[in-house]
Amino acid sequence: MPDAPVPSTAAMPSTASVPSTTSAPSAAGVPSAAADLDFVALLERGEGAQAVAFRLGGELHGCDIRLVEEVVTKRQVHPLPDVPPQVLGMLLLRGEMVPVMDVADALGLERRTEGPPSILVVGMGEGRVGVAVESVHEVLDVPADSIRPAPHTGGDRDAYVLGVARLGIGLVNLIDLAEILRERTTLDSGDQP
Repeated sequence: MPDAPVPSTAAMPSTASVPSTTSAPSAAGVPSAAADLDFVALLERGEGAQAVAFRLGGELHGCDIRLVEEVVTKRQVHPLPDVPPQVLGMLLLRGEMVPVMDVADALGLERRTEGPPSILVVGMGEGRVGVAVESVHEVLDVPADSIRPAPHTGGDRDAYVLGVARLGIGLVNLIDLAEILRERTTLDSGDQP
């Protein structure tokens, strides 16, 4: 079967909702046990998972679909003075101010800036955080047998890359975006973990 084409972000609407699987019922109408597990646990148990595919630093990555509330494209991020370099600014989204972060350096990468970023809007506690990426591709089914251990680089990246999946669109680094954001937002607020 030929690979399905990957849609470009130019063809995507400026705001797109990503379906949530957190309360997906099983065939019997009972919530699935997998829905209660986090992305890391699903991968460790060999269950496979669903991921949102995006490009960052020229590489293809995937994060737990259940984290991403929506994808925003073609919107201006308003810079703020005196903020850490990983905070790009604020996004005005339906009257809500959403901070936008660049997590590329946590992965040892540099985000390419050939135009406005695509933004993954992620729920964090009672608020939301935007994650700037180069482009968002599609929702992927990641079967357990497609996942291999991530190569160790000896850097911070090792703590966040959970594995590498070989899929029809290519090699996808499966990352623990929740952990990156937990560490970044705790450090930014001055709180101690």
